[in-house]
Amino acid sequence: KCSPGCSSRRWFRPSGSARWPTDQTSLSPPRSRLGAVTRPASPALLDSFHTGWVHDGAAAEAVRMLKYGRSTAVVSALADSLASAAPSVDLVTWCPASRGRRRERGFDQSELLARAVAHRIGAPARSTLIRTDRTPQTTRRRDGRLAGPSLQLHGQLRSGPSVLLIDDVTTTGATLTAAARLLRSGGALAVHGSVVTRARRRSSGAT
Repeated sequence: KCSPGCSSRRWFRPSGSARWPTDQTSLSPPRSRLGAVTRPASPALLDSFHTGWVHDGAAAEAVRMLKYGRSTAVVSALADSLASAAPSVDLVTWCPASRGRRRERGFDQSELLARAVAHRIGAPARSTLIRTDRTPQTTRRRDGRLAGPSLQLHGQLRSGPSVLLIDDVTTTGATLTAAARLLRSGGALAVHGSVVTRARRRSSGAT
């Protein structure tokens, strides 16, 4: 049953009997389940940074369903959360998936999220970055993840806009940092980052 005080929450059912509310506080797993957690600093070159949830439990399941189960039905609930914390911006864009992943899935999950968020906040969404390497971040060793993917700017930005940069999951923050650097080089005056989930680091140094 719903716990006291949760009657106003909107519930999303990702699979089977599992369900989770779409607000950040309720989705964050209890501290006792996380162990010793050290949160890394926000990715460099971002004016602000928002994380929907810790990459754990039902939130992590929803991201996996989108990426590997091709369940685009979860996009709406995830976008609701990101949009609720989004700053006022001139443009929404995303960290692109590798060509192989996009071809395999038939879509880029971060693009779907970005376009859904843009629709909710009334801002245009546009592709501004191109992924030039073929190695997904999830298959890289730690040193490769820290180096980040190879990206190129897709054209120049117009009249120095403020940009909201969307991604599904962040671990080291390298992808967001690389993307923000390119957006600023292309004319962005402000770059804000927003991700669905953020991997937690334990004090042992694991990622």
